[in-house]
Amino acid sequence: MVSIDINCDMEEALRFDRLTEQEEILNYLTSINIPCGFHAGNPHTISRILEIAMNHQINVGAHPGYPDPQSFGRRSMNLSMKEAYEIVLYQVAAVEGMARALGGELNHVKLHGAFYMEAAERPDLSEAVVRAIMDINEDLILYAFSGSSLVQVALEHGLQVAEEVFADRVYLPNGRLAPREMEGSVLLKQEDIFKQATQLILEQQVQTIDGGTIEVAADTLCIYRENVNTISFLRDLHLWAHENDVAIEPIR
Repeated sequence: MVSIDINCDMEEALRFDRLTEQEEILNYLTSINIPCGFHAGNPHTISRILEIAMNHQINVGAHPGYPDPQSFGRRSMNLSMKEAYEIVLYQVAAVEGMARALGGELNHVKLHGAFYMEAAERPDLSEAVVRAIMDINEDLILYAFSGSSLVQVALEHGLQVAEEVFADRVYLPNGRLAPREMEGSVLLKQEDIFKQATQLILEQQVQTIDGGTIEVAADTLCIYRENVNTISFLRDLHLWAHENDVAIEPIR
């Protein structure tokens, strides 16, 4: 049976304090990623989301980003390896410690924004990120962009990896995501997002911006909460999965 993890970044919930919607969306997810206070979040929001997630018995991940709340972590900061190592160490250790104190455990780590994309391209950043995670807990899983340098470096060090794909982002022919500033870089119609999600899960392929098709490894599917129809989309995806013998389940 084909299986897929569904993960979601929780920044939007924190920014708009949509706790009611948080509770509902968690019924359809298997993993969430909690911002660690640098690009979004604070000790109070981290604690609240940890408690909610533990009540729903879904995987919790740390979501470290650049120390750049003004740009929501989407601006390059050109960090050195040492700086990158230290900000990952600090953020992941904080969320892991809070999770343990509240009676839960941290399952994975997924970078945010510019940090995520730059570590996918730069072997030096990949090395710093992987080293920091392993120095905290070698049993953590790294969620990383499918086919990226970060995946390769993590596997070389023996760190478990979940290769991530995106339901609503347009792919370039080289396998990377189209930059957000590029027109048409984000799928807006729910039927287009659904078509891409099912193609990624069943075929391990995705159509690129030029109409071609490339192969990808899809262990976990990222769903953004910015789409107002996210709940409806997730309901439909679960129904489709049931009808097509696809297991939606967490990675452990």
